[in-house]
Amino acid sequence: MLETVILDNEGLTLEDVINIVKNDHQLKLSKNVKEKVILARKAILKAVESGEKIYGITTGFGALRDIVIPEKDATALQTNLIRSHCVGVGEPARDDFVKAMMVLRVTALARGNSGCQLETLENLIQMINKNVLPIIPIKGSVGASGDLAQLSHMALAMIGEGEKNLKYEGKIYNAKEGMQKAGIPITKLSYKEGLALNNGAQYSTGIACIVLQEASNLIKNAEIAAALSLEALKAASQQFDDRIHQARFHPGQIEVAKNLRAHTKDSVFVKKHESLYTCEIENCGYYYDRKMGDPSQNIPPNTEFIKLPDDWNCPNCGGSKNDFEKQWPKIQDDYSIRCIPQVLGPVRETLVHCCDTISREINAATDNPLIFITNKDPLEFDIYSGGNFHGEPIAMVMDYLSIAMAEVGNISERRCAKLIDDKRNDGLSLFLIPRSELGLNSGFMMPQYTAAALVSENKILATPASV
Repeated sequence: MLETVILDNEGLTLEDVINIVKNDHQLKLSKNVKEKVILARKAILKAVESGEKIYGITTGFGALRDIVIPEKDATALQTNLIRSHCVGVGEPARDDFVKAMMVLRVTALARGNSGCQLETLENLIQMINKNVLPIIPIKGSVGASGDLAQLSHMALAMIGEGEKNLKYEGKIYNAKEGMQKAGIPITKLSYKEGLALNNGAQYSTGIACIVLQEASNLIKNAEIAAALSLEALKAASQQFDDRIHQARFHPGQIEVAKNLRAHTKDSVFVKKHESLYTCEIENCGYYYDRKMGDPSQNIPPNTEFIKLPDDWNCPNCGGSKNDFEKQWPKIQDDYSIRCIPQVLGPVRETLVHCCDTISREINAATDNPLIFITNKDPLEFDIYSGGNFHGEPIAMVMDYLSIAMAEVGNISERRCAKLIDDKRNDGLSLFLIPRSELGLNSGFMMPQYTAAALVSENKILATPASV
């Protein structure tokens, strides 16, 4: 049985949104939320009865805001708004982006500031719970006016209009047929409901929710990949000592260093660099640690180099004792190794900041105008125009996240380059080709080229769009 998420006055968390979108948790309104929605609807109807001139309810939209619309045309006004704004172009958006957008539109309407009918909200919830997903073009939002085009395409499906614009159970339907197949009533728009459905930044915020989850997974994987690089390159452990990172105070840096220590705990390769000997025969790179000894040759720990048996041979290539030379301990590793916490740490902090902003936006009332109930009985209220539909808060933090994730790619690619360079990879072979096959194939040369191309593209994609 599918789990249920109750939308109450506290709203939803980012985790709730992900569970509804990815794990098909069912969404349900609490009694208190339903009461708020019903009360706000009563306020809209009372305002209309009073003959008050209210933007988008009894007037036209945008530059037509001063034109009063007769009561008989109320439904046509809202329906025409949706039709005229369905101008998106491009490929269809991902299903998870669309479903997240729908969930966030529910949370916005559930605040009780929009004045939609409860039936309209319940219809949208049914679509979410049954995975009845409108087909939404990815392009057409300018952000400054919210995501008018994408949300209008959603609303068009709700009112049963449009061809081949609704996905249900793996098939694509005309909206009216698809809604009927799913057993969901066609929505008939009334006062303000077109605005209530299409005015806001829920498409952008929905994408942000999904991307933040993916970014969270990616940073964890990036740390694991980094730890594997430390193993392969026999990195010095002291550069991840907690005292170094506590000295700079940044919590993300401290956390990454802690994670790297955990990932490399008990490693035989990642340790303090001291008293190491290495075979000088070309392409061997075998290490002998004076402190650890060499179990394969039964050399006890703490055996000095000069006390090694004369007939001792390198277990890797057969080289003699004379082919070994004491190596001074590494002073420090290259930036791409030593500075992993200093690079991935800020990425973690960026992720926290972005999650904070998007978590607030998840439950925001973003259409215009908004209704504020000042007294329930007798019913008193204010209806004010504002600009909560503006997408700047989402755009700025997503630009920030784009830059951060590009940096994850940058430092990863630099480690790839180091790993395949036999002049810098601490004894590994050129391009990681088996030594017996050198020249026969190209090893990991081309994957590194591809990585370099991708990080260059990331730099373009990370150029801020919010400026």
